[in-house]
Amino acid sequence: MSDHGECDFRWLERGEGEPVLFLHGLVGRMHDWDATLDHLSASCRPMALALPMFEPWLPEATIEALADHVRGFLDALEIPRLILGGNSLGGHVALRVALAAPERVAGLVLTGSSGLFERSFTRGVPHRPSEAFVREKMEEIFYDPELVTPEWVESVRRLVTAPTSAMRILRFARAARRDNVEARLHELRPPTLLVWGREDRITPPEVAERFQRLIPDAELLYLSACGHAPMLEWPDRFSAAVAWWLKASRDRRATPALAMGSAPLGSTR
Repeated sequence: MSDHGECDFRWLERGEGEPVLFLHGLVGRMHDWDATLDHLSASCRPMALALPMFEPWLPEATIEALADHVRGFLDALEIPRLILGGNSLGGHVALRVALAAPERVAGLVLTGSSGLFERSFTRGVPHRPSEAFVREKMEEIFYDPELVTPEWVESVRRLVTAPTSAMRILRFARAARRDNVEARLHELRPPTLLVWGREDRITPPEVAERFQRLIPDAELLYLSACGHAPMLEWPDRFSAAVAWWLKASRDRRATPALAMGSAPLGSTR
C-alpha cells in the first residue's frame, strides 16, 4: 500500500480458499464488482480494490503507477500470491503486475482488458460534455442501454467536466494506449481466463482472440448479449464462468509448469 493514502477495498470475510482481487476500469468503481464478490464467496476469498486514479498523492498517471499501488496493497495485507482480475484498464493493470512480479500472480481473469487495443471512452470528448454526450458514450459500454441510469450518467458527467479529474482520465487513457503489452504476453505463465462480451464495442472480440493467441495458457469464454463490462451486465453468468475456471485450473495454478503443456480445458482453440 502506498504511504500517501489509505486503500479503499472490499473483502468478503465469509469467503474461503485462495484470494482473488478484482480491479475496475477507467471510469469504473470498486463497487462494480459487488455482485461478483457475493457470487464467488463460496469459491474463493474475493475482494475488490479502488484504484487511486484521482488521488493527488499518486505521482504519475501511468499503468505502472497503478500496478505498483496494487503490489503495495498486497504487501500491506501480507498476501504473497493470488489471482488478479480486471475489467478494461483494470485488466491492463493486472497484466502489468503479472509481468513485473510473476511470483505474486497465480492466475489472471481478464474481461474487456486494454493493453492491445481499445476504443477509448475519451475519444472525441468536447470541452464541456453534455449529459446526452456522456449517456451516448456510456451506452457504448453495454449491450442493454437501459443499464445506464440518469444517476450514473450524472456521476460520470461530473468526473469528465471537473478539470482535475477530467485531466486524470485523459492522461490515464493516453497511458493505456501507449502501453501496448503485445510483445511481452508470451512471458505470462499463470493460467488465464478471458471472459468477453460477444457484443463488446470497446475491445471487440478480435481483441480477446488476440489475447488468447498470445498468452500461453489462456481460455476464452464469450457471453452473448453482452458488452464491455460482463460483471455488470451479466454478473451471475460472469461469476459462474470464473467459479468454473477456478475449479478447472486449480492444478495448473498450483503447479505452474503444467500450464505449458497441452491446451487448457474449455479453450476455444
